[in-house]
Amino acid sequence: MVILASLKWGNWNRWQRYYTTMLYIVAMNLLYKYFALSKFHLWKFSSNNFPFYNETACFLLHVFIINPLFTLIYLSNFPEENLSKKAAYILKWVVGFIIIEMLLLEFNQINYYNGWHLGWTIFFDLSMFIMLRLHFIKKNLAIFLSVFFTLFYLFTFGYFPISK
Repeated sequence: MVILASLKWGNWNRWQRYYTTMLYIVAMNLLYKYFALSKFHLWKFSSNNFPFYNETACFLLHVFIINPLFTLIYLSNFPEENLSKKAAYILKWVVGFIIIEMLLLEFNQINYYNGWHLGWTIFFDLSMFIMLRLHFIKKNLAIFLSVFFTLFYLFTFGYFPISK
């Protein structure tokens, strides 16, 4: 479905403009998986309903197909007008992602662990869409802030507990 959406709404004539940000989201997802595999997951997609579709295949599909393509669509259509149109566009994507995640929860296609919940997803999605746009226009600042956000999540969820 995301492939068809990218063909309709993605700017494939200028995909090279978005390529580094598409790689950025791939790298951030791989970084999450590294920490998740070394300690524990905060969330995982379920693959119970598809016999040929295991957890690894599900993860790889999201990392290398779905996430880069939604990034292409998101950046291809990002408004250049005033701040309120930009904010509304970001919120539209956040709401869309939250609706999708609520459906995934309803049908047991995603599971939360270790204190993660829908509220964290809302915060994460909002920061993710802001960071995608920021990476597109100011890569170095986005990388710097990504380190901050990564450390925030690692300490908040106990990947690196603060000793007393």
